[in-house]
Amino acid sequence: MATKKQKTDKIGIAKFWGWQSRAVSLGSMTVIYGYLMIYCTNTLMLSPELVGTLLLVSKLFDGVTDLFAGYLIDNTHTRFGKARPYEFAIIGVWLCTWLLFSCPAQWSYAVKAVWVFIIYSFVNSILATLLNTNQTTYIVRAFPNMSQIMKVNSYGGIVVTLCCAIVSMSFPTLMGTMATSGAGWSKLVGIYALPLALIGILRFVLVKETVPVDADSEGKIKAKEVVAVLKNNKFIYIVAAMSILYNITLGMNASSYYFTYIVGDISKYMLIASLSMPMLLVMFVFPVMMKKIPISRIVMLGCVCGAAGYLLNFAAGSNIVLLMIAGALYGLGGLPIAYISGMLILDCAEYNALKGMARAEGTMTAFSSFGSKLGQGIGSALLGVLLGAAAFDGNLAADAQAESALIMIRSLYSIIPAIMFMLIFITLYFYKLDKVLPKLRAEKAAEGNS
Repeated sequence: MATKKQKTDKIGIAKFWGWQSRAVSLGSMTVIYGYLMIYCTNTLMLSPELVGTLLLVSKLFDGVTDLFAGYLIDNTHTRFGKARPYEFAIIGVWLCTWLLFSCPAQWSYAVKAVWVFIIYSFVNSILATLLNTNQTTYIVRAFPNMSQIMKVNSYGGIVVTLCCAIVSMSFPTLMGTMATSGAGWSKLVGIYALPLALIGILRFVLVKETVPVDADSEGKIKAKEVVAVLKNNKFIYIVAAMSILYNITLGMNASSYYFTYIVGDISKYMLIASLSMPMLLVMFVFPVMMKKIPISRIVMLGCVCGAAGYLLNFAAGSNIVLLMIAGALYGLGGLPIAYISGMLILDCAEYNALKGMARAEGTMTAFSSFGSKLGQGIGSALLGVLLGAAAFDGNLAADAQAESALIMIRSLYSIIPAIMFMLIFITLYFYKLDKVLPKLRAEKAAEGNS
């Protein structure tokens, strides 16, 4: 029995690393987009309020494309599989990212604003949407059992965290020396874009859809079935709410402003980014924890840790030691949301099937993805609007900024993210699917035996 189980749980080196490749690529893109606001305000000289508004409007548009992408993937049937063909979007993601950060600074104010909006919307509303939405549909058809999926999500998270940590540490360091002009930004992003595009496409090359899923034999999913799962599955709304709140924190990424204007040296952010590397050890604990503790409760524990870390940020000021302790806390707190909360979507899809509805993994993922993008849009808008309201001026040095702007930068890096983590904790308190599923499985088994 043990030998058989070991064979069932074995993934294979090529398949394991192939699956992580696109996650590394897309995760690195997220790191780089964290610097989009400061690029727009300090290089393109766009107002923070305008940039925040543009990003928010773009994310609202994502709501339409997310649900369409979910419907599209649920109804895709090709010789390459159901979700796998959409992996080619990663190439477009990096091409457009380079174009976004290559906007000529001499263009007019209006043209630069339109450029940012169009390219950003194309990347997030179409290309990244397809990649995020195909995730759940792909993983259940690439890995035969939950044990393998747990290993891919938890141990794979170690690979993704390590690789993204390299980008997180190197990017601000190079940014301090290269990103002093529009041309410098273009060269900087280009250094990352080409290799990460090639790395990202390896998932398509190395990971095939080989696992049959019952829903595949049901034919096309009708629009009314999509409406039915969204109407009758209240748990996906809790997952989406969690995504919104967490991504508000990510969208408000004020680290570039904080280390530029409060600490006084953007390159020192590398010290905070480097903390993600020792945290890799925690990822080994997740598979053990998930056998004993529901995923939702693991995420709630992380929220407590994250809120404490962000609150410490406010007291830290420019003290690097305290900022590193705080970074360790909120970094640790965000790991469960980033790497294992996606399994809640699998539970939602199983709930649909057990209740006699379509599994609709694509739709479930799309709905959660919409929450993520909406949260990022709200976060970006808050960053821009609050900086503008506090009289921040990208043309001024730190010692010339208004005191209100400096206080706002500190709040955006501490108090507001702490509130978001507390709200996630409250939201997940009402997630009871981990108690509902065992009962439904037992009822289904009883029906099969009768």
